[in-house]
Amino acid sequence: MSTKSACTPPEGRCAEQEFRLSVYEAGHALAARALELRILSVRILPRPPVLVSDKTFEGNNWGSFIRTLETRVIELFSGQIAEELVCNASNCCSGDVTRIDELTRLIAGLNGEDEVETVWFGLEEIAEGIFADPKFRVAIEPVAEFLYERFAAGVEEIDGRELDAELDKYVPSLPPRKKGLKRFLQFS
Repeated sequence: MSTKSACTPPEGRCAEQEFRLSVYEAGHALAARALELRILSVRILPRPPVLVSDKTFEGNNWGSFIRTLETRVIELFSGQIAEELVCNASNCCSGDVTRIDELTRLIAGLNGEDEVETVWFGLEEIAEGIFADPKFRVAIEPVAEFLYERFAAGVEEIDGRELDAELDKYVPSLPPRKKGLKRFLQFS
């Protein structure tokens, strides 16, 4: 992600907060799809916008816990990446940087790593890899439009099944989940 875009004020449709938040949440939803998470719901406003996905441990161990934290970081990066791709700015949810920093420090500590930046940039690269796939990149705007229209119609919280049906139009569900980090590596 470029640091320049964080200072660029959004223009056109992206100047409208609700649309920009819809783009941001579309990024989260597409990342959840890529990571094979079940989307439970999404809410645009009242703030903060939230995508609730089913992050379950694959086992009763630290590795499963760390993978859950890594998944959350990838989701956070993906909202910003989507906003940057569509709006040429990533300033609607700047609090994500703080959350990403906290989580990458925790992940690094749990893994016994000295370099937090290695974790940060590695997970950011995975999120960027999701949107390097043209299917995911092209899906951002129509999924954002779907979210925006639902919000404009007065729907505060969108059921995950409804969002999944919309995602299916642009990005098919992935085959059954691979275990562990192997599923992340397919986007690197």
